[in-house]
Amino acid sequence: MSDKLVSAILSYGNRYREEILRRDYTEAQLLSNWWDATKFFLGRAFFQGRRDDVSQKVHDTALKILEAYFAHEHSMLRYQRMRETNWQDLRQELYQNIGKGKVGKPRDVEMVVSTLEFIGRLENLNIVAYSVKRIKGGEIAKHYEEIQHTKNKSGIVQVGPKIASFYLRDAVSLFELESNVADDFQFCLQPIDIWVRKFAIKTGIVPHNTTDEQIRSAIIGVCRERACSPLQFNQGAWYCGYFAFDLLLESLMAQGA
Repeated sequence: MSDKLVSAILSYGNRYREEILRRDYTEAQLLSNWWDATKFFLGRAFFQGRRDDVSQKVHDTALKILEAYFAHEHSMLRYQRMRETNWQDLRQELYQNIGKGKVGKPRDVEMVVSTLEFIGRLENLNIVAYSVKRIKGGEIAKHYEEIQHTKNKSGIVQVGPKIASFYLRDAVSLFELESNVADDFQFCLQPIDIWVRKFAIKTGIVPHNTTDEQIRSAIIGVCRERACSPLQFNQGAWYCGYFAFDLLLESLMAQGA
């Protein structure tokens, strides 16, 4: 892979950060508002193992319901009252709109409830503030496993390596914490979805039939050779894959085609 191509990918990583990551949230907002922090997490947790447009529908459906409960000044009190009833009313309303024959699947509802239960163990219910604290403390690998249900039964339902690294990548990026992540733990910031996979194969970083773990290692290796950010490269690879048509059209228009 040429240095010119790597540089271009990194530039798209910057575009991801400015156009997508910073579009909806600020650092201060996420650290001070537990509900915004929860939305930031859910904005990544719903995007798993299915087409992005389907995930977006499930996300939007769930957030519309959740906003009615928690997007107001007494949200923490409402949270505590609902937790005492084991989320009965919320579960019922979510199941009426999410599941077989609707959008998504029943496990999406359990993921939402599991997320709400997880944050109940945190100071001020704030998952982003908690993550930032653990990352700054050099504990990203432990935190990466902590939030995964596959690694830890008290983790969050439906959260595995992809979602954990997607969330942590964006949190580290937004708060500029990459210097707090040791080289050995850079894999915690490498979500491998269909777009990153296609990009890695198309550019020759990895061959076909490569595991997610091998793709992570290959991307980190490429970036180590060039002393650049694997996190930023991952964001840029996703941006290129997801917006391929838009970028092609942008390039053609710039050339006066």
